[in-house]
This record gives sequence, structure tokens and C-alpha cells, in this order.
Amino acid sequence: MSVRRWRLSGVSRLVDSTETVESLRRRLDQCEQALQRCERHAVAGRYAGAVMHEVNNPLAAITNLVFLTKLQADNRAQVLENMEVVETQLVTLGKVTRRVLAFHREQGEATESDLIEIVESALKLHSERVLSGKVSLRKDFRGPAIASVFGSDILQVISNLLLNALDALPLEKPQLCVRVRARSNAIHITVSDNGTGMPAHVRKTLFEPYVTTKQTGTGLGLWLCRRIVDKHRGQIRVRTSQTEGRRGSTFRLSLPLKSQA
Repeated sequence: MSVRRWRLSGVSRLVDSTETVESLRRRLDQCEQALQRCERHAVAGRYAGAVMHEVNNPLAAITNLVFLTKLQADNRAQVLENMEVVETQLVTLGKVTRRVLAFHREQGEATESDLIEIVESALKLHSERVLSGKVSLRKDFRGPAIASVFGSDILQVISNLLLNALDALPLEKPQLCVRVRARSNAIHITVSDNGTGMPAHVRKTLFEPYVTTKQTGTGLGLWLCRRIVDKHRGQIRVRTSQTEGRRGSTFRLSLPLKSQA
């Protein structure tokens, strides 16, 4: 009788332990999903600010042209000229709104996206930082670079890589280079900086959670990036150097032309 109770007790403890592990896994999954949502919302906030700035200029131009057209209503030639400019500004607005809508139409399925457009959008998120820091920005885009991806997720990854690169730049002669290359089976996006580079021990743990060299960093940005890239069956790699004359880091994001996301 006592042996049977012991056996039952052991089974009970095993079941409780299994349930605890499964419960912890569920909680970790929930925390990861919440973290991804927070990161996505942060990028969306920055993206909204960049879009509003992009929309404001053509809207201001249209407003001024409408005002001038009212004053020049009797001058048919001038009215037609003004309307042509208004039409051009409306085309610009249309491009912006279509790009924004493309990011919000994702309903659990990857869509054919132009990765050069996504990279350009990510650069616009940090354009003020580039200008204020007098960063020498080199863009080298060679398309077409079309792949089946979750656009908002890839925007999040590239934005994070750009932010890390900007944080690593030196105060004197900061340089940032962004490249897009389409190959036979993949598209490669590289972000390079001329910062101080990273020591070997940091490089080895770079994509692990809670690893950061920033005083205010969470150490989760690159970990999330790798999770997103893994979902797209892609790869993310880093090359870094602290050698004088070759200092800096280069992150390369590789995405298959036909993603299995």
C-alpha cells in the first residue's frame, strides 16, 4: 500500500512538473508575442511620423496652389498649369498611401514586396538622425528586388539594423552604407558603419536575448530580428573589425526570392 502511494505520488509530481514546463513555455510564447507587438508598435510610431512629414509637403503645395488658382480664376492658362502641378502632387500622395496600406493589408500571409522600397522607408524613419549627425550616407540599390515577405516585419528588422549602425557611428566623419543586391536565389541587404567594431565575446552572443553594449538597451532588438528572419527562412550575419583603418560592422540580411514564411 505504501509502495503504491509512493508510485502515485511520483507520477503526480511528474505530471505537475510537465504541466509547469508547458505552462512556462506558453507564458514565454505570450511574452515573446507581446514583445514583438511592442517593437512593431514602436516602429509603426516612427513610420507614422515619417509618413506625416512626407505627406505634409505635397498637401502644403496643393493648398497654396488652390489659393493661387482662386485668385487667378480668370487666367485659364494659369489655372491649367496650376492643376497640372496639383495632379503631380496627388500622384505623390497616392504612392505614399499605397505604400502605407501595403504594410497594413498583411493578414497572416506574406506578399510580394519591393525590398528596395522597404529599405527606403526604413531610411526615412531615421532621416532626421542622419541629417542632424551629418552622416555620409551611401545607398547602392540594384534591383529588381522582389520577394514574398511580411513587409512590416522586414521594415522592423532593417530599422533596427540602421538604428544600431547610427548608434555605433563615430562623431567625426560618420559613414553609413546601405546596399541591396538581387542574386539568383536570394536578395541581400547590407548595412555597414565605420564605428569602433565589436570585440569577439560580444560578437559570439550578439543574437542572444538580453545581450547589449548600450547603457539604455534591452538586448532584445537583434534577437527579435533573428526570430523574424528565421520565420522568413532567411539568414542574418555580421562581420566586424576593430583593426585600425578597417573599423566598423556590417550586417547582412539574406532573404530567399520565394519565402516560405
